[in-house]
Amino acid sequence: MFDKKRNLDELNRAQLIDLVELLLARVATLEKQVARLKSTESKQVAKTSQNSSVPPSQDQKANKPASAPAKRGPKHGHVGKSRERMIPDEIVECRVVCCQRCGMDLSEQPQWVVGRHQVIDLPPIQPVVREAWRYRTTCPQCKSQQTAPYGPGFERGRTFGPHLERLVLYLHYAHPLSYERVQRILRELYGLKISQGALVNRVKGTEKSLHRAAEGIHRQLKQAAVIGSDETGARVDGAKFWQWVFQTPHLAYYVLRPSRAAQVIDEVMGEAQPAVWVSDVFSAQMCHPARDYQICLAHQVRDLQYAIDNHECTWAQQAQTLLHLAMRFQRQRDCLDAAAFERQRLAYEAQLDDLLAQSPDNTDSEMLRGRFLKHRQAIFFFLQRADVPPTNNASEQALRNSVIYRKVTGGFRSEWGAHLYANLISILETTRRQERPLFETLAAILQDQPVFAPPHFA
Repeated sequence: MFDKKRNLDELNRAQLIDLVELLLARVATLEKQVARLKSTESKQVAKTSQNSSVPPSQDQKANKPASAPAKRGPKHGHVGKSRERMIPDEIVECRVVCCQRCGMDLSEQPQWVVGRHQVIDLPPIQPVVREAWRYRTTCPQCKSQQTAPYGPGFERGRTFGPHLERLVLYLHYAHPLSYERVQRILRELYGLKISQGALVNRVKGTEKSLHRAAEGIHRQLKQAAVIGSDETGARVDGAKFWQWVFQTPHLAYYVLRPSRAAQVIDEVMGEAQPAVWVSDVFSAQMCHPARDYQICLAHQVRDLQYAIDNHECTWAQQAQTLLHLAMRFQRQRDCLDAAAFERQRLAYEAQLDDLLAQSPDNTDSEMLRGRFLKHRQAIFFFLQRADVPPTNNASEQALRNSVIYRKVTGGFRSEWGAHLYANLISILETTRRQERPLFETLAAILQDQPVFAPPHFA
């Protein structure tokens, strides 16, 4: 490199030629870099849900082109399947009465079934009003007056029966309908005139029962070996809150807190220490209490896609392909013997180490390489345990209904409503994962039965 302090007059012809050639080479290199930067700026790729963690709701959606009507029957290569017949409550026999050709009476002739067609309907919906009368009498022996108490289901303050109570909870929280719309449904379908205040009071009356049931789920969750977790934003009384989910294949426990910090995980997990934590790489999630952890590869695949779209990066393409192959290979675990599976697992680990030893030529890929180096043992950890998923999709799917609820309602107007929602959605999601009958489960919970007490799910 030329020293500016030196006098050019001291250089001979050969030295000057070498200096000019060096400067020309540097100018050419800089021109290439400038051209590449301008090209990158001109074709900067926008981040979408396909190449980043941007939610799908923020994508720009093009108009769907008109398509030809779909053909009837199964898709090519798929086995056809028709609606399953149900056990009929009523059979209508359609017998031949007379001959359509000559008019002869055929009602007494032997006939056989050649076809069946089912129509499903609902019976007329009519509310049932149960009224309890309390009686009083005077004891002939001690002359004291005795009044009979109201029976079960007629507790003080109760105006809804258990079936109506469950329906209101289900419509308001599972299918986020406002109290006004629930009120209209009850009036138009059932002919019931119930004020919104009565609906709110009855929902609030279920708070303790729902909390006890949710705590039963919470106690079971803390015994699980593998736990997935995620969080999403929420609004409570005009303030920013966060809704957290902690889930396993058979359990889901939700909480709403004004914080997105790691203290929420500490509060929920307490002294429990699961074997594996599955989540994204958000800093609070990385403060989990588990011995090992698995980062969500779906997030990494999308981030790698952005580097591919934006920089045409070969390194990102190779890394993304390797992650796809490993996730596909994991689904073949039951088809291979243990030795063959272990050999292929080690091969994937070696390929990942080779990729991480390389240096990408763009900042986006280099950032991902740094992330992978930091969480190296958590990338393919799912290949070491069959009960560990490679993605955190189950947690994101568990929050999907909550996101819809937030968009439809705009949030919660009170903290008790937010906490009641978290308890109820914990019950509904856990009931779905355990394939329990929903309304029967709600009925048992509202009668304070310990539905989720036995720790046989994890």
